[in-house]
Amino acid sequence: MSQQEICSRREAERWISEGRIEVNGKTVTSATLMFDPACDRIKVDGKPVKMIPVAGTFSSDPAAGKATPLVYWLLHKPAGFSLEKNAGPETIYELPRLARLSFKVNAASSLGKNSEGMCLLSNDREFATAFRALESVEQVLLVLIDRRLEDEELAGLLPAKTPGRPLMKMEYRHKAKLGATSGYWYFVQGSLHGMKRKLETGLKRLKVKTHKFIQLAIAGVELPEDLKPGDYVQISAANITKLKSMTRKKLPKAPRKPQKES
Repeated sequence: MSQQEICSRREAERWISEGRIEVNGKTVTSATLMFDPACDRIKVDGKPVKMIPVAGTFSSDPAAGKATPLVYWLLHKPAGFSLEKNAGPETIYELPRLARLSFKVNAASSLGKNSEGMCLLSNDREFATAFRALESVEQVLLVLIDRRLEDEELAGLLPAKTPGRPLMKMEYRHKAKLGATSGYWYFVQGSLHGMKRKLETGLKRLKVKTHKFIQLAIAGVELPEDLKPGDYVQISAANITKLKSMTRKKLPKAPRKPQKES
């Protein structure tokens, strides 16, 4: 419902708890129920709701022996969990909500094990693979470090301003109390390839301890403030279209045919 932009996620959960939503004549009791907008009949308060099918909405699920609706989710990844599937109990796929899934999803964005925040998930393997391979994607991070940086140190962390090269900016926000010590929050934004890794390397070079890396946004899609760690939410249809368009490679223009001399 929220993916179709009919209501917010919170409203959809409340409507479900109140028994106001029906799919094919049956009252919905779970917010994780999936349906096909093209053929399923959805009603709210007994009135039909018009749904908009999203292109490419099904994937093959051999294990289930049937087609599985494609999902595009935004996960709030807790720190300490890897995106790798063979990382034992410390993988996101062992988080309670993901562990109960009857189909497989893949990480469509990267985020280190000790980082937290926004991560894109989908069972659309083609999309997930293509999006992770993108070299220039706008990102927004919050970084908590153990001391405030000098202007010269901050300038040294940023890439040189070169025409046509993706930029990165880093700004001090505020001081935070961390037990007996203090931390310093920095806002980081840019589309530099490997930005998090390069930033982490640069901070280590300055002998600065990093307490937290939090991913707040990817390609303009933001982490909802009320989304708890370990939980996920559907990405809106408009944002799915935008993210998919980023993975489509532009075809090279055909060379011009030489004109015949008259």
